[in-house]
Amino acid sequence: MRSVHDFRPLILALWFRLMALAVVSLVFYEALCLTRGKAQGWSFYLRATEVAYEVLVRMVAASLAGLLIGTMAAAAMVPVLWYFQLRREQLVDRVTKAAVVCAGFVISRYMLITLIQWSAGRSSEAAIWWSGKSSSYMLVRISLAAFYVAFAAAMCFPHSRRVIVTSLDPALTPSMTRRTALVTIAGAAGLAVTEYAFSKRLSLVNAALVSPRPKSNFLLISFDALSAEDMSLYGYPLSTTPNIDAFARKATVFTNFFSASTFTTPAIATILTGLYPSESRVYHLQGRVGSENLERNFVHLLRAAGYGTGAFMSNPYAHFFVKDLQNDFDVLPEPTFQDGGFAHLWKATVPLHRGSGFGSRIEEYMDLAKTWNYLNHTPVDLPLRYPPEMSFRQASQILTELPTGFFLWVHVMAPHSPYLPAPADQGRFLPNTEPLTPAEKFWHYWIRHYEPNQQHLVDPWRLRYDEFVATADRTFGEFILALENSGRLQDTTVMLTADHGESFEGGVFQHNSADLTRPVIHVPLIIRTPGQKENHTVTVTADQTSIAPTILELAGLVKPSWMRGRSLVPWVKSDSPIKDEGLAFTQYVAKNSVFKPLRQGTFGVIDGEYEYIVHLATQEGELRPLNEAHIWHLDRTADNPGRAEALRTVLHERFPDVVQLKAPALQSFTQAR
Repeated sequence: MRSVHDFRPLILALWFRLMALAVVSLVFYEALCLTRGKAQGWSFYLRATEVAYEVLVRMVAASLAGLLIGTMAAAAMVPVLWYFQLRREQLVDRVTKAAVVCAGFVISRYMLITLIQWSAGRSSEAAIWWSGKSSSYMLVRISLAAFYVAFAAAMCFPHSRRVIVTSLDPALTPSMTRRTALVTIAGAAGLAVTEYAFSKRLSLVNAALVSPRPKSNFLLISFDALSAEDMSLYGYPLSTTPNIDAFARKATVFTNFFSASTFTTPAIATILTGLYPSESRVYHLQGRVGSENLERNFVHLLRAAGYGTGAFMSNPYAHFFVKDLQNDFDVLPEPTFQDGGFAHLWKATVPLHRGSGFGSRIEEYMDLAKTWNYLNHTPVDLPLRYPPEMSFRQASQILTELPTGFFLWVHVMAPHSPYLPAPADQGRFLPNTEPLTPAEKFWHYWIRHYEPNQQHLVDPWRLRYDEFVATADRTFGEFILALENSGRLQDTTVMLTADHGESFEGGVFQHNSADLTRPVIHVPLIIRTPGQKENHTVTVTADQTSIAPTILELAGLVKPSWMRGRSLVPWVKSDSPIKDEGLAFTQYVAKNSVFKPLRQGTFGVIDGEYEYIVHLATQEGELRPLNEAHIWHLDRTADNPGRAEALRTVLHERFPDVVQLKAPALQSFTQAR
């Protein structure tokens, strides 16, 4: 019978050492990640206390992961130590030293990459790896090769090897290893209690619906990254939207409708509040409505009037943004953006990320998803691949839970990238045999420009996008047909729109662009009122601030004074053209802090013929004829300085604190006249 008197203390000692090593390594790694710009980025939309809190969340998460890794490693050593009973102490010592060497190697390697990035002036590791031919990338490759050689050489010499093996001894004493485990457990418990306390501060009890109940219903369907430019309804030569075309034959179609921004969260905020990003102070993808504006949205007003309200947002950023307003929604299920093991992990860690309204849940979700997918060698964008048919399936379920007199908002992730058309649509416009050039080959990380000689590389991407548009269109058609057959569309106003568009021309690829080019901001707006039998085409220029007041007026409610957008009901209800060209405004302010005055970004105004944009940092302006506004670097101010001056005046009057009345270039043009 094997001796067991020395087995338990040895395995416990090894367990605590491996846990301590894993905790120290992961905490150090996470600290480097945060100091390389991530925490600084949080300060653009989180208060200082919230930034500190998010840092604590990452440190606790890294420590818990270290405990788990150390436990698994120690468990793997149990049968080995049990078998080699005569050499247990020697094995424990060698395993510990090997673990120290591995930890030292990983930490040193990551420190080297971080130092190179700092010296190159980059704050994002991805910026290096996306641009494979950059000097920074080559420097990393050469430096890492030299590091591998140096580390291997150091392990060959007794003195340097001893230095490496003993470098973490202070963290491996019995008292320190136990203290590390206790601090980690205490930190996790403290974080869970804090999250619970913050979440209890929020009132999650909705007030009872008033009586009598409204008789009208509203269904708002928004597609993510659906450009009007690629819809057959708006004249695109490919038959991308036959079902939407059929729906529009008995609806009002607005042909000059524009997004208030070039990416999701500010646009969603504008739809909800009727305020532009500079007014709602939702600037960033992770943006949120401030506590002072939580009730300044049309859903809150609908619910106060007795409407049952629900939403299903299949974009993670849109969902977590709307979740801050959950008191205004009777039904707001959280989608399983990524299923499998990650979904179980997210649910298991709920005590550490409750909906407390403090910190950023979307940052926590996406960070965890990226880490999980990286470790599992799966695409990091899996949370952004929610199928459109599942969105409409969930919407149908929500409708069964809402009473008559409802408002339901369905935000469909399609046709946002990655472009994943259903099998029935693959090859419809782009042969399946034609390979797509990787996107990083023709645009730099977060700089969406490409050169004219690369247009032939972009064109296939547009065709694949168009196939995904067709998939989104088909699932929409199936959803609407099912609702019509069930009678759920009776007394229901249906509105179809998008948060922003997508570009494959003019040197701009996809969206999230500061250039405010037409394909990125030109989005559909289709409104079908109950009993409507004919199509109306409306050419008035308008933007997303009009959606909220339009819904309120159709519901018989008064638009509040803080909601500055105008209602489009006069055009929806009129059978004859109304002489009013209208204006639309759009903004990109993602590089600003919400706690400081606006200093960077672009503001734009669109009328029926032109777009004029102002670069805030320089106050320089650019005039683009609308039919040429897909070109990002175009400026026709010299051809029509009077029109540029008039539109700049409009921008100044609308946003006087941000846009100056005169720009140096425009002033020289007017003086020359």
